[in-house]
Amino acid sequence: MNTIRYVRKPLYVDVVEVTKENFQQVAKWCQGNIVDDYIHVRVHNPKTTRQSHAYIGDWILYTARGYKVYTTKAFENSFDLCEPSMDRLPWPDLVHKEVW
Repeated sequence: MNTIRYVRKPLYVDVVEVTKENFQQVAKWCQGNIVDDYIHVRVHNPKTTRQSHAYIGDWILYTARGYKVYTTKAFENSFDLCEPSMDRLPWPDLVHKEVW
């Protein structure tokens, strides 16, 4: 029997870290609602409530499938910075306009 080696396709994301200074801008960017000390993010199929709550220090990612919330530890364990030639999503026409 012969095996063939494959590699999973990369997932490119636009990402922003939630800070005290950008809290309201980030909420607007991800079309979220500010609730007390977190942003409620409309996440596609969250497995827990925490996955839709972005607190200061968390990271919000945008992909072709929508938004995701990551803690700093989970984000750093899952993602590496792209090479400069790949710093934009490969489907720019589908991404909503930036509000920065």
